[in-house]
Amino acid sequence: MKTIAKYIPAAALGTLLLIGGTNKASAAVIYSQTFTGGTGALVGATVTTGDGTWAGDGILNRNGLLEGGWGAASLAFTPTSGFVYELTATISSQYWGSWIGVGFLPDNSLYGWAPNNPIALRTATGWQVYPQAVNASSLISNNVTIILDTTLANWTTSIYQAGTQIGSTYTYTGTNPTITRVGFVSDGSGGQVDAFQLTAVPEPSTYAMVLGGLLNLSLIRRRRVQA
Repeated sequence: MKTIAKYIPAAALGTLLLIGGTNKASAAVIYSQTFTGGTGALVGATVTTGDGTWAGDGILNRNGLLEGGWGAASLAFTPTSGFVYELTATISSQYWGSWIGVGFLPDNSLYGWAPNNPIALRTATGWQVYPQAVNASSLISNNVTIILDTTLANWTTSIYQAGTQIGSTYTYTGTNPTITRVGFVSDGSGGQVDAFQLTAVPEPSTYAMVLGGLLNLSLIRRRRVQA
């Protein structure tokens, strides 16, 4: 091990250490939004972290306040096979009959979501999640996490509030969901969004490919040094 490490550049060693860490340490942030931008519409704003601009309807302002009405505000996103995507958000809703949701959307239309897509709707009393079609029996937290696992041929999704799973893990059969956007949908007013982040973690085989490439580079460098 010491002999190989001698010929691996410092940057490669850093990558190996990253790969050897936890999934959290190796997760790549795709999008992250900080809701401290004022009372202007979120639509048209550049996302805080990542390369994208919010598009859709004026349902949220840049402070995360639900402005009322119904529609969608989202970012362009199409998942790739071989990753585990984690979408997290902090959402509150105060008015009965109103809701605001976050999820992986098929498009950016008025509602922007379909029951077949992974999404969590925050109502005044709890969470409704799809495609499981489960209504959480009690509200534990305003923090929600949606996991979309594309590492197998049949994708899976699971949804949690504060680490407690809502319903069961759902496995798609036949056809995986159509996803072109990620973000928010709403119907009503009286809600607030305080956090939003999308990350991705490659499957273990991807790590193995990266490690193999780094080792090949180290062997090439070693041969050059010995020559």
